[in-house]
Amino acid sequence: MTTLSRSLLVALSLASLSAATVAVARAQAVVRPPDTRVDTADALGTALDAEDKGDMKTAALAYRAVLQRALIPGNADGDKVALSLLGLERVWAELGMRDSIIPVVQRVVQLRPTDPVARSIQLRALVGIGRDEEARIAFTSWRRAAGNDGAPFREYARLLLQQGRAQAADSVLSEAGRLLGSGGALSGEVAQLHVALGRWNAAAVAFRDALRDEPYLETSAMFALNRAPAPARDSIRTVLLAEPALLAPRRLLSVLELAWGEPRRAWFALSSVKADDSTSAAWRAFGERAELAQSWLVARDAWSAVFEKRGDLEAQQRAAQAALNAGDANGALQLASRKGPGTDAVRARALLPIEIAALGELGRASDAQQRIEASGKLLDETARSAMARPLVSAYLRAGDLARAKEAVKGTDLEDDDETVGWLALYDGDLAIARKRLVRAATQRGELVDALGILARTRVDQSPGLGAAFLALARRDSAGAAARFIALSDSVGPAAPALLSLAARLSPRVGAMTLWDRIIATWPKSPEAAEALLASARALLAAGDKAGAITRFETLLVDYPTSALAPQARRELERMKGQVPPAVSLSVTR
Repeated sequence: MTTLSRSLLVALSLASLSAATVAVARAQAVVRPPDTRVDTADALGTALDAEDKGDMKTAALAYRAVLQRALIPGNADGDKVALSLLGLERVWAELGMRDSIIPVVQRVVQLRPTDPVARSIQLRALVGIGRDEEARIAFTSWRRAAGNDGAPFREYARLLLQQGRAQAADSVLSEAGRLLGSGGALSGEVAQLHVALGRWNAAAVAFRDALRDEPYLETSAMFALNRAPAPARDSIRTVLLAEPALLAPRRLLSVLELAWGEPRRAWFALSSVKADDSTSAAWRAFGERAELAQSWLVARDAWSAVFEKRGDLEAQQRAAQAALNAGDANGALQLASRKGPGTDAVRARALLPIEIAALGELGRASDAQQRIEASGKLLDETARSAMARPLVSAYLRAGDLARAKEAVKGTDLEDDDETVGWLALYDGDLAIARKRLVRAATQRGELVDALGILARTRVDQSPGLGAAFLALARRDSAGAAARFIALSDSVGPAAPALLSLAARLSPRVGAMTLWDRIIATWPKSPEAAEALLASARALLAAGDKAGAITRFETLLVDYPTSALAPQARRELERMKGQVPPAVSLSVTR
């Protein structure tokens, strides 16, 4: 163990001590102070150095010396007592002599009955080596010495829970409730106990109570309640949504809902909290989590709420971008167009790219061009260059390939492989498209489809294929599918790839016809296995379980090495118990 890691271990073990105490102890261990306790400081330095070097026996002897001097009547040093006991606990555990600490700590407890470190170590040791009756006696002694302090109950219950002894911990905490009153400082331990026993509603109640005085428990509550089974989640929601609408429990519920895959419920939990600075910070954090989860609609709502409260440009930009990512181009345009803070130049750099992209999605390429020209004086060369890509997309969305090419001229996009490759493909120049798109930096789904088709045809020019992909860029799915189908008879080996792409763009009835055609005509193509899987899922969604099973099993029998075979196997396993008594392994071809 390195010196650094050993020092970190020492620091973590001293969590119950103040940072100042540890700092003083270290300083005393290195620099000899001008007082009468020179030997103690020397011994502590020796102990820490020996422990860092892995010499546990020397460290143990030195810690014993520190402890002996720290317990001198009339000159007792509680910090040194704690440091030495924690040190002895560590080194004897390393030496496999964990029980050696027990007589030492019992002596300390006789002299210092309320010492929390000594009492905790005593319980930890006795519970850890299974001396349960002695542990119970030690707990009772500590409880009597501590009076109304809940520390004995907390420590003993925590140790029992760590050992999986939930019923024993329940008895301890029930006794604490009887003697000290319910809730209070023990709410966190009570909550963990309820989780261990599967009492999810009670756990939610206890965590809600605990968060009032111990907000740091929020992370523990999230990890604990996240394990709740689906049937128990509504009761947790009821508890955490109860009035008054406090930030901590609502924030906890929002994190849980995101983890449970319920982003809309997550935002509902948090959005109804009274707006103030703390709530605004929570909304901001939620917006960031929603972005990471790609829950763009709720991210839009969260950032819009932050913008309404704080009015800052970052929130406006992120709200508009989230709306655009969610497919809400109109909403993105409205958000980006709203008045807000910042100079015109700063706002243009932040929001104009989103406006242009939104106008492009709406097919309003001419409006996008006008917005860029109107803001020309506010944009530097870098900002104007950034406008080129969304402007090109806007023209393509409108189907205006000539204007899209014109927008590329004089910009960095002239050297961009993906942009040049797509424009070539839309123009029917398959040779350039094949050469440039294969070097594109991104791997979007549409790019993979295009490369798959280009790799399986030797044709260098095909205006028809370019027109089909341009229709796809215009979001004309029906038109694109019709063009791909019409071209499938003239592209040779690329035919099943074109039909597979057309099937994905078609409604279910038309797609089934195409999938059957691929399976029957090109059974050796990669698209045959894909067609079996897709058509089986479509049949299952339509309620034809027997037909779905037939196709799943055909895929497994005829294409056992396909990358899609595991997916078919999982689908069949999911349907166990609902399988008809007999099915055929053949598909009508």
